[in-house]
Amino acid sequence: MSPFDRHFGLRLAPISLAVLLLTPFGAFAQDELDELFSGMDTSSALTPNESAPAESTVGAAGQSDATLEDTVAVVPLRKDPAPGMQTPPSGRVIEEIVVTAQKTEQSIQDVPVSVSALDGETLKQSGTFDAGGLENLVSNVEIDIDPQAPVIGIRGFATETDNVGFEPAVGLVMDDLALGRPEFIPDGLFDIERIEVLRGSQGTLFGKNTIAGVITFASTEPDDALTGNLLASIGDPHQRRIEAGVSVPFGDAVSARLSGVIWDKDGDVDNSTLGRTEGTLTQSAGRIKLVARPGDRWTLRASTQHSNTSVDYAPWQLYDASANALAFAQRYDVSTEDNPRDAHTTFDVPGYVKRRSDVSRLRADYDAGDWLGLRDVTHTAVVGHAGFDLGTIIDIDVSPADVIVTDFGVDYAQDSIELRTAAGADSLFGLGHDVQLVIGLYGLRSDMDSHLDTLAGDDLLAFAASSAGFDALGLPSSFINDLLQPPSLAINDALRRGFSQQTDSYAAFGQMTWHFTERWSAIAGLRAGHDRKRAQFNVRSEGLGLVAQVVGAQPYEARPERSESDVSPKLGLQYDWTGDITTFATWTRGYKGGGFNATAETETTQDDQGNTVDNLQFEAERAQSWEAGIKSRLLDGTLTVNATLYRSDIDNLQVVDFTGFSYQVRNAAEARLQGLEMDLRWLPPVEWLSINASLGISDAKYLRYTNAPPTAQQQSDGADSQDLSGKSLANAPDLSASLSPVVSIPVSSDLLVQWGVDASYRGDQYSATDLDPHSFQSGYWLFGSRISIGASDGRWALIVAGSNLTDERALDLVMDHSVYSNTYIAQQIPLRSVTASLQASWY
Repeated sequence: MSPFDRHFGLRLAPISLAVLLLTPFGAFAQDELDELFSGMDTSSALTPNESAPAESTVGAAGQSDATLEDTVAVVPLRKDPAPGMQTPPSGRVIEEIVVTAQKTEQSIQDVPVSVSALDGETLKQSGTFDAGGLENLVSNVEIDIDPQAPVIGIRGFATETDNVGFEPAVGLVMDDLALGRPEFIPDGLFDIERIEVLRGSQGTLFGKNTIAGVITFASTEPDDALTGNLLASIGDPHQRRIEAGVSVPFGDAVSARLSGVIWDKDGDVDNSTLGRTEGTLTQSAGRIKLVARPGDRWTLRASTQHSNTSVDYAPWQLYDASANALAFAQRYDVSTEDNPRDAHTTFDVPGYVKRRSDVSRLRADYDAGDWLGLRDVTHTAVVGHAGFDLGTIIDIDVSPADVIVTDFGVDYAQDSIELRTAAGADSLFGLGHDVQLVIGLYGLRSDMDSHLDTLAGDDLLAFAASSAGFDALGLPSSFINDLLQPPSLAINDALRRGFSQQTDSYAAFGQMTWHFTERWSAIAGLRAGHDRKRAQFNVRSEGLGLVAQVVGAQPYEARPERSESDVSPKLGLQYDWTGDITTFATWTRGYKGGGFNATAETETTQDDQGNTVDNLQFEAERAQSWEAGIKSRLLDGTLTVNATLYRSDIDNLQVVDFTGFSYQVRNAAEARLQGLEMDLRWLPPVEWLSINASLGISDAKYLRYTNAPPTAQQQSDGADSQDLSGKSLANAPDLSASLSPVVSIPVSSDLLVQWGVDASYRGDQYSATDLDPHSFQSGYWLFGSRISIGASDGRWALIVAGSNLTDERALDLVMDHSVYSNTYIAQQIPLRSVTASLQASWY
């Protein structure tokens, strides 16, 4: 029996059994056996679009109850009626959710992918205004919205992006434009219509670096009438936010939408040395979208977005500092301490993150009708440009002594084009029934320039003469060290690391779904891609070279190149038990490109056997993934239960090791991700209640990783590596869950009160790749709540929302200290926050 079976067998057994039982009985309760398998009489059944109207009670934000359960508008997708769905007596029906997980519009219940979707109103009403709130609403998703290096993970598979040569494992798409870096994710989360989270490898349709999944954001489209909305919020801790959007038609063929946000909020961590709050943010962003229909067949969509963000950085705290390190820091500020959960820090350099980004895209759709024997042919072209520049100053010693400062900057730009065709056919080679297909070409060029400079502070010599400095150098200290207090002295010493990279990527892709019987469908897809990367390294030392000696760097210049090709196939089967119950099984291959170690301090390094190896490059990562799932719509359309069992085997897993001054990349042999995901939406028989829930059970571990970096304690004991084979991946909770009930109470025909609760659980996990025990965070619950009072027609609402209401003090990040020995740096999860918002809409 495998460790996964032993650990999760008892959890999965009842859930899997329940899902299997629901499948036949959910169908047989509404149709006879002979009808189910031998041509049902569906004359009295209704399609999702023809069913009794969904619950008509309108929420405070102008959305129905179903919308509060993460739904979007429905379009008729099936030609055949849904035989399993009858009009419920109450008239309440969960609306269909339309997603674009397969590059075409489909009901989420028809897509053979583990996908969750929610609308923008859900985030607004929960009081969450950044993408980090997604992990409290969607299972098996981890998002750290760090302003200088966001990290996105799915199913326990995350990519640290502090090393800019390391590409993400989760794809990011904004308005159908694929973005190559996760740094864009904090800048566009306003005026959002829909968010889709696709779990598992999506390489066939979305390309490389989607080995863990894809998150897509769709902003609100222009309306063909004069409409608008406004959301004004204030909060505690201090927060002010105004988000607005307006649609303006220009005749019958052109409409535009202008939207924007102005936001400032205080952070959570008080810096008593500088007298400011770390994590304080100011952001302004705007977007213009145009839709033009110059003829019956053409639709043109254009958009451009610009964002400016400034953050006081970083909200880090000392954690479990050594006695000598704490004594040295207290020379400069006596309030210095090492409690990582008290939201207090004392570093002396006013660090910051300043980020500016631009995203523009043009999409053209041509409805070709019947063409070359195909029907419903649509040709689509998406051309885009995106870029950002980022500047960061970090007091890397996180103490009131001016010992070491890091200056980090990135300038990134990409240009891309995607040409694709979606179509249908009545059969394949005269066999079977309906066929849907998508084929396309993709090309991208990106340019990136970055630097990571380590600068000596004015107190570096004083640190070197102290007991803490002797500890860091591995030398014995005495009381004499504590008597020596050299004055502050600017020594102008630095290590400067420059890195630039140009990437060219090309791919051809296609996917087909063939309904070869009335109930069976076959899925086949393939993507063939080629990448070429060219890099330039320039590492140099300034001054006396003290920093270079401490870091262990050797000045060098290099101009390496690398090329990679990959083929990512997908195969699957889908079986429709009824129009409301579907099962599927798929196999896919995923690919994450190899690259360059952008923060390498030397050209070569030593492996475990003492051999000299290249330190500038790492190899591509590949995965094979299997999924088996069920999509079900039960109880007369008032309950949906979707569940997926998955397993991914990864070869050459890329991992990042923070050495204190840089982020080194290596390949970690083999890893395995496996588990279960479930999503549930339910409209109970009581008219005033709706429930949304999700569950993720995950076992993410290294199968083989014999040369992992040692923990700080292991290094002190003389070890230069450790064996993590069979151990958990970092940032991979074994259990995640969410529950969001909503109560709706009509006070009168014009006034509605709604109350919702958001409860989420994050299981045990480590935040450091070396699995240092200091980075272990036991499982914890987070609770949020919201109440809204507003007009039943959605024209206005007053919303009070709170997150982390119990003020849970959990650690989101723990890493070894860059200067002090036997000392750590920690970062907390966001603390309690309460906001009051006024929402207004006109149409």
